[in-house]
Amino acid sequence: MILDTIWFVVGLVLMGRGGDLFVDASSQLSRAFRVPRFIVGGTIVSVATTVPELLTSIQASLEGDSGLALGNAIGSCIANIGLIAGLVAIIMPIEFDRSDVLKRSAWMASAAVFLVIVSWNLKISFAYAVVLLIFTVVYLVWDIFGVVRHRLKLDDGPIGDDPTPLSALGWFLLGAVFVGFGSKLLVDSGQNIAVALGISTTVVGLSFVAFGTSLPELVTGIKAARRGMPDLSLGNIIGANVLNLLLIVGASGVITPLVLEPMSQQYAFPWLGVFFVVLLGIIVRHGVIRRAAGIGLLLLFGLYSLGLFV
Repeated sequence: MILDTIWFVVGLVLMGRGGDLFVDASSQLSRAFRVPRFIVGGTIVSVATTVPELLTSIQASLEGDSGLALGNAIGSCIANIGLIAGLVAIIMPIEFDRSDVLKRSAWMASAAVFLVIVSWNLKISFAYAVVLLIFTVVYLVWDIFGVVRHRLKLDDGPIGDDPTPLSALGWFLLGAVFVGFGSKLLVDSGQNIAVALGISTTVVGLSFVAFGTSLPELVTGIKAARRGMPDLSLGNIIGANVLNLLLIVGASGVITPLVLEPMSQQYAFPWLGVFFVVLLGIIVRHGVIRRAAGIGLLLLFGLYSLGLFV
């Protein structure tokens, strides 16, 4: 138990540092190749910060642990909104283009609804997993072509200095190695801790593992807020949530058809809906996420986390 806890913490540290390097390198590569900042925030950084969740869920799926694979994806979505958006809003209110955020949020909500529908019998088959991956490709193509169509210009850039493409690629690969080892440690130690504590791996995935794999989004959000770009963080959060629901669940289900625990439908899915509705309500009504709303999101996340263990 003690050794597994140590390895779990080591895995978190590796995931956090690897995700940080991965995100910075992705941003640097985009600047080196003159890619608009909007693509960085909405696509490249979202893909980069989702890699920990992807590798962790794939590892869990390879080991036949559907609860951990799905719990990680759903729990990360909830952590992105409740914890990360809440913290970023407290650091600096998040102002954004309402129409663009609503379009991306529509993808997020649609992905969640589709996932709930296809898993009504507590299973996500290979065929449905393939459909999720197809939707992932459609989303990414829509995102990139939308940016190109509007001819957005590169402004101050997201995070990091202007590097050479070769050095950025080196940091990118190093980050990927850290994330790979970290995800392996998280899955193995998380499963052992769950057995020792007598709790399901779904709970572990929805809580500890989800928090660990969301560290890159947290790091990116705090960096963006401190540099006066909280809107970049919101784009990253929404984009990452879309990929969590489509890419991660789809990839996990293609490897091994996912079998859900009842807790996913009875607890995780309803809470996911609550966070989505609250976020969309703030976006539609106010057009800005203020500090008070950030505090509310954090309190809501606290209630969700408490309910996992009560």
